[in-house]
Amino acid sequence: MSDPRAALAAFIRNVMRNTRYHAQYPATVQGQPTDSTLDLLPDDTSVRGLGLSNVPIRHGLPAVTVKVLVGSRVLLGFEAGDPQRPYAALWSASSIEYISFAGGDKPVARIGDAVTCFWPPSVPITGTVGGNALVGTMTITSPAPAVIGSGAQKFRA
Repeated sequence: MSDPRAALAAFIRNVMRNTRYHAQYPATVQGQPTDSTLDLLPDDTSVRGLGLSNVPIRHGLPAVTVKVLVGSRVLLGFEAGDPQRPYAALWSASSIEYISFAGGDKPVARIGDAVTCFWPPSVPITGTVGGNALVGTMTITSPAPAVIGSGAQKFRA
């Protein structure tokens, strides 16, 4: 007669086998072939053999592109528990090379951030000072330090 504990363990493994893909697994980023996909190497060998290339990134932010550093850590999940629908999500801040909003490629400054402004070498001026006419040229040293006084209201970083 077989060991009842082994039989019970085999029964539980058989019943629970379909829940494997309802978990998230730590994985290492091996590459980023496109802006929206990653090549992953899961720590868990039971999900490693799925050919995890071009795994879609899911960060929940529309119109956002994330560049993830090779070697960084992410979580690998499977949509609706389907092993044919993997996704990558939830990495630490140190794993990010950059985040782009709406396809932009310029750095984002926050209110109060120090920035450098570039001015033309000279600016013509016309006006009045104390009721007297003023016409001339103002010379500006460039670059000049400055502080952002207002920022984009739709995008905050």
